[in-house]
Amino acid sequence: MITHKVYSGMETTYEKVVTPADSYLSNAVTIDYLMSTPALLATVIEISWNMFKDLIPSDYLTVVRNFQFDHFHPTLVGEKILFKLKVEKVEDNRIFIVFSVYDYVGEFCNGRFEKAIVRNDKLLEAAYRRVKM
Repeated sequence: MITHKVYSGMETTYEKVVTPADSYLSNAVTIDYLMSTPALLATVIEISWNMFKDLIPSDYLTVVRNFQFDHFHPTLVGEKILFKLKVEKVEDNRIFIVFSVYDYVGEFCNGRFEKAIVRNDKLLEAAYRRVKM
């Protein structure tokens, strides 16, 4: 059993301005004035990491187990956006989080995801075992 300080009802908010680095730039698509979905989701995951990192033992980390979301509307580079994350429940080493993201017009994305608290070394061992199969 992992001893951690993550609890149901925890909340955090985070504001950021969408930058060109957050836009679609790839070999397949170039839309340099809209926030990309990958950048949006990466920000949600980073916010959750920062939310939990001081609440778990130093030899553990949190990893995403599943992720569900709806990205309703586009958001322009230069817009200020607000992320709201809340821990819905905690079951042993599993954390269930809901989130919403807002721009100046209103909510443009929401979802839920589950993270697991795992030991760093055990995660790496599992990855190496898969490679050696």
